[in-house]
Amino acid sequence: MVFCTTFDEKIKKMPKYEPYIQDKRFVSGQEMFSHTRNRETVSSLLYKYKKRNIITRIRKNVYLPTNPDDGYVDENKYEIGCSSVADSYLSYHSAMEYYGWQNQVFNRIYLSAPKRFRPFEFDFVEYAYAPDKLRQGIIKPETDKQIYVTDLERTVIDCADRLDLAGGYEEFFYNLEFVRNVDEGKLLFYLSLYDKQALYQRAGFILSLFKDRMHLSDDFFEQCKAKTGKSTRYLTGRPESDTYMPEWRICVPQYLLSLIR
Repeated sequence: MVFCTTFDEKIKKMPKYEPYIQDKRFVSGQEMFSHTRNRETVSSLLYKYKKRNIITRIRKNVYLPTNPDDGYVDENKYEIGCSSVADSYLSYHSAMEYYGWQNQVFNRIYLSAPKRFRPFEFDFVEYAYAPDKLRQGIIKPETDKQIYVTDLERTVIDCADRLDLAGGYEEFFYNLEFVRNVDEGKLLFYLSLYDKQALYQRAGFILSLFKDRMHLSDDFFEQCKAKTGKSTRYLTGRPESDTYMPEWRICVPQYLLSLIR
């Protein structure tokens, strides 16, 4: 005769550590069982608790208890990412996604952090490293969640700098249609931190297509133009960027202009 053990019955059979670890969030194995000094015992407990789905491994040496009621973790993918990598924050396309600027569904979360980390996967989501170029403009929008993300204006400038991390120029342009009021003073501040002529040129051109929607002034674009230099640049690869925009001295794909509504 075969007896089926329910999830609730398994809970009742858990060792004395089970209630203790429920408050542990994103900790190492040793921290999860800090009352146990023997490393072999810790390894054994980690194995048993993982096998019974009482805890789950997020990435190397980062663990999280599951909810006893349903066996799943309580945190969403944004909080999982920020809590699993020290001093990390959502950036580039993931920041746009967090704000609801999203045309396509990505199963990748970009995390910027001072120290590069190996990509990891949890619950069918890949968490990948993105450059940590600035330490300004990082905010914590929700007081009750450990989520850190670049603010609206920095997100726009970061993505203009790295279109590849924004999901490509087509995705970036579609997503900018969701953006309304922005602080042009902050845009200029982040541009000054990058201090790159090519970025002033690229960002100035891109944002000029959304000037009315974002309520950007003529003065903003004049300041961008003053920093662009005299070089002709290409938004994408030369064969693809086949249309010259004389106001910004930049070549762009003709197809891109058809995306603006």
